[in-house]
Amino acid sequence: MLKKANRTVMNMGLAALLVPAALTFSTTSASANDGGAAPAPVQEKVTPSVPQQQATTTTNQKVIVNVSALNIRQGASFSSPVVGTATQGQEFAILKEANGLVEIAPNKWISKSSSYVTIASGKPSASQVKGVSTSTPSTSTASAAQETSTPAPAPTTSTASGSTVNVARSLVGSPYQWAGNTPSGFDCSGFIAYVFNHSGHSISRTSVANYWNMATKISSPQPGDLVFFQNTYTSGPSHMGIYIGNGQMIHAGSHGVAVADLDVSYYQDHFLGYGRF
Repeated sequence: MLKKANRTVMNMGLAALLVPAALTFSTTSASANDGGAAPAPVQEKVTPSVPQQQATTTTNQKVIVNVSALNIRQGASFSSPVVGTATQGQEFAILKEANGLVEIAPNKWISKSSSYVTIASGKPSASQVKGVSTSTPSTSTASAAQETSTPAPAPTTSTASGSTVNVARSLVGSPYQWAGNTPSGFDCSGFIAYVFNHSGHSISRTSVANYWNMATKISSPQPGDLVFFQNTYTSGPSHMGIYIGNGQMIHAGSHGVAVADLDVSYYQDHFLGYGRF
């Protein structure tokens, strides 16, 4: 009888050991699914992040200077201060492009106009790369008025048409400014007045419509003549430029003084006629 009782006690003890384990498992499962306290989170191995380098613009292109001296500006704007000059034959890798200029070194920008430079694929030739001059150019050789620091030729009556085109070309890159008539900012008629008054003519600043009425109408333009457009931002004669040959003109458009092709559909649709002062 005693042996039987001991056997019973042992069986009960074994059950007591087994039941809490089963209950523990059941309780833990419920806690994870019924809103009870969640188990401690598992600590995952995290690979330290590597700082990312700042993205830079790479174009795999180079710029070749084609004029004797070209303004280098501090920022991507034609109104930015001139901080040096690039000279003819220099080649630079293009770092960035913005607003009609290219960055050739940190905080050093030059005009990308085809009047002054050639843009080509590839890297600068090692034998042709030269340092960037950062000496501030004198006012006699460079200014905000022109992206090339070569002064415009002195106007003479015998070379009026050639001088007109030369003066116009020297102003390519000047910014647009409503009612502006200086190299710090031009609108289309202010540009015409400035160019002609600096190339052997004497004309007053007036509207495009008045210039159209003043001009002698011609059918076969020569470099230095005028080209007129109508019904652009307003009705009637409303825009004009200087014809430079080969179906092109230089004008002060909304993006500044630039060379434009006259066969562009917009200019064809608004063409009014040619004139000569």
